[in-house]
Amino acid sequence: MSPFLRGWRVWTVVGFGWPLAIDLLISLFAGRPSSLIGSALGLGLLMMAALTFGRGRAGDSRRGSILVGAAAGIAAGMAAHLHPIAAVMLGFGAFTGARLLTDDLPEQAAPPPPPAPAPEPVRPMPSALQQTEQRLADLHRRAVALPQGEGLDDAVLGLSELLMVIARRPDSADEARRFLNMHMDGLERMAERLEAGAEPPERMAPLLADIAATARDWRIRLRARETEALDIQVKVMSDRLKEDRS
Repeated sequence: MSPFLRGWRVWTVVGFGWPLAIDLLISLFAGRPSSLIGSALGLGLLMMAALTFGRGRAGDSRRGSILVGAAAGIAAGMAAHLHPIAAVMLGFGAFTGARLLTDDLPEQAAPPPPPAPAPEPVRPMPSALQQTEQRLADLHRRAVALPQGEGLDDAVLGLSELLMVIARRPDSADEARRFLNMHMDGLERMAERLEAGAEPPERMAPLLADIAATARDWRIRLRARETEALDIQVKVMSDRLKEDRS
């Protein structure tokens, strides 16, 4: 509701400050900067208080009364040059009077915040990749349980991270998927042999390290492809924008 429509009590608050307007003019021509600033601040705070009262939201009566008290205290201390204690007491009295004068003004509840944007739908992982994810999770549990499974688990984790990259663009990573499936099958057979009691040969640890490193290289390569595609898209859009401007 507009401040003009909320009754005489709202703008009476500003009317109480009419002596400040006179003091403002006198201080301006008399060259009294302290009184000038005090009167200007007092009038400004009273105007803000009236607008706050007129807004009519929940808690505005109290906020407006605080502004009235601040205006009275500042004007008393800077414009009237009263003792600070007297200025504080005068400000508190103005706050109390404004509360009594406007406490029964109708107030409306604050508008509810805007609804949060709906989350973007998560693109489901293709069923084939979901099966691969489950196989890698099972293989990870088996590798952790094996006494000699540390290197095996590193290779499994490397393939799992590669799977997460492939899942973002499953239609453009055929070579990486073949690499993933081939070595996942091999790691499963290694786990079966180790679970059966086989001793790991000397060449096994370097092989597992190479698998993990190659999986990391594939991740870097796939990200580089996406970066290159994005760079091309940006260049095309920039060229079109230049053509539209010319």
